[in-house]
Amino acid sequence: MMKHTVFGLGGYDPSKPNNNIVEEYETFEPQQPLEGSQIIATLNAVLGIWSLKDAANAVNLTQAELIAEAQAWAVAAK
Repeated sequence: MMKHTVFGLGGYDPSKPNNNIVEEYETFEPQQPLEGSQIIATLNAVLGIWSLKDAANAVNLTQAELIAEAQAWAVAAK
């Protein structure tokens, strides 16, 4: 996760309340596309050949990473 800080006019100013911070938020870092056996494991999970847990364990990734890859495929197909 990446943390973002937005300052008011004039930027960082320790003399102002909260150092002139007007907003703080976090965003996810984009995931790099998977490669080789990671793609095969994702495809096997999507097709129901392997469970999501087994597919993730086979290529040492999290289930969320495989889900994100499969969702990217779905978006690209539209």
